Amino acid sequence: MGKHFIHIAVLSAAVGFSSSANAQAPLTLDPGFQFNLNEWYISSALPLDDGKVLLSGQIKFPGEFWFRGSARLDQDGSIDPTFPQFPQSIGQGKLTKWADKIYVSVGQSVRRLDSDGLIDNEFIQMNSSPLFTSLQGGDYHVYPDGSIVMSGLHNLDDTARGFVGLYNLIWFTNTGHLDTTKTHRTGNGAIYEIEQQPDGKFLCSGACTIYDGQPVRKVFRVQPDGALDTTFDSGITWGEAFGFLPLPDGRSYAVGIMQQNSLPLDTLRCIRLLANGELDTSFIYDHNWSLGTIPNYGNLGVTLGTIQHIGNKLLVTGYFQAVNGQPRLGLCMLDITGALSTEFHNAGVGPYSYQDFVYGGVDGAVLTPDNMLYVYGAYHGYTDGTTNDPDQRFITRLYGPDLTTAVSDATVPVQATVRVAPNPTTGHFTLSLPADLGPAQARLLDASGRVVEHYTLPGGAEQQPLSTAAEPGTYLLLVEARDGRRWQVRVVVE
Repeated sequence: MGKHFIHIAVLSAAVGFSSSANAQAPLTLDPGFQFNLNEWYISSALPLDDGKVLLSGQIKFPGEFWFRGSARLDQDGSIDPTFPQFPQSIGQGKLTKWADKIYVSVGQSVRRLDSDGLIDNEFIQMNSSPLFTSLQGGDYHVYPDGSIVMSGLHNLDDTARGFVGLYNLIWFTNTGHLDTTKTHRTGNGAIYEIEQQPDGKFLCSGACTIYDGQPVRKVFRVQPDGALDTTFDSGITWGEAFGFLPLPDGRSYAVGIMQQNSLPLDTLRCIRLLANGELDTSFIYDHNWSLGTIPNYGNLGVTLGTIQHIGNKLLVTGYFQAVNGQPRLGLCMLDITGALSTEFHNAGVGPYSYQDFVYGGVDGAVLTPDNMLYVYGAYHGYTDGTTNDPDQRFITRLYGPDLTTAVSDATVPVQATVRVAPNPTTGHFTLSLPADLGPAQARLLDASGRVVEHYTLPGGAEQQPLSTAAEPGTYLLLVEARDGRRWQVRVVVE
């Protein structure tokens, strides 16, 4: 929706797991996977349950004069010939799995697909509503019930409830209609990126400097209902964050191209923010990022797009060819202090020219439960440092990393006296709590740190029967008491 850099859902658990499927050396090229088109880019990729891969972007097939917004690949990377083109399929931007459906950004709005990647007509085309007209696309977030909040800058004409004019954060039901029970939020410019924290608040970045009538930084935070969180001040006065990675303790990572007044000579690419928005100076934020042979369009230099936990490291993607003089071609790993790690040395993607513009970057990556890493973006050629395959195009499959020691700063220390039984669970379980625990809150987080369920726990009850409709997978249950104590427990849903 307006840019290549978008979030993808990491399908592995943040708490880590190991897989016997990774028989090859970690992060080496899988030559058995080959996608052979030459134009233009892939902005999002979603491995499907049957081993196929759904792509979203701008994809031109041989002999065609138009770009498809989506395509589906067979297990070997070849084009699935049974996948139909528009109007049965659609895409362009971010893909997000929800239950047995898939959400995708299309142009300036959002559509919903079925599990095969075909249009789900139970979710309307948003512009068919007389209350909404899309203008400038942004980002979106899917709630557990399938409703969404969408950013950008769009026009509302809900005269009955007084929402008329331009709005930045807009809520929709799980059928695509404007949610008339919500308070939509407005500002003086588009919001391009949003990411929900574990506590339900949203990190935001974009062009606006006024939000809900109050001045805001280029990175700011809002309450779950969209009201401005005035306790958060990032100090970022220029640029934009293209990707966020929230942590359970309120801290967060941000990547993009940003600047603070307190650091007038520094342009920030990858930073960690404290819970109140201040720059976390214990994290190395001043790496020397280099474009190498990629032209410096607009004098912006390197632009980073995504950051995610891969085991006990941070995987950063973007448009760059070196970090601190070390060759890193669109991908690099940092440890949780920000130090450059050895993975992807001399590895990554190659540049190519399209309509007099040189591309050569990674827009994102997705790790599958069987520990294979898909890398995608706008590039020709991939080298893993040993094997160089110039025929790789736009999406590449790597053997996954070593996850046997996957403990990261996404995981806070576990305290005793909180247990879940049965675990694994089919969806109904009992949470055992300390006897002296008063009223508390609990949140069930998925592998990417998003809140799947929220529970209010009354005081004085040591056994709490709870349930979840979450899909099978590994989750993290965080329990927080009013006195500041907190616990976590790993929950497996079967």
